Amino acid sequence: MDDYTTHKQRAEALLSGLTASDAVSGAERRNVIAQAQAHAALAQAEAQWATADAIRALGTLPSRSAV
Repeated sequence: MDDYTTHKQRAEALLSGLTASDAVSGAERRNVIAQAQAHAALAQAEAQWATADAIRALGTLPSRSAV
């Protein structure tokens, strides 16, 4: 499983667990939401890196080390 899928599934699982549980304090809810947002951001970053790598493979962008 790639990093994108791992982070996406983790974010979804966190939010799913949050909605399934009614007995969660406000602080716990905020913590879970923050964790889900972090995983979603990491998934988005992985997708952007993969897109940039694909574009570089086509020869239209400089490599990461040159940026």
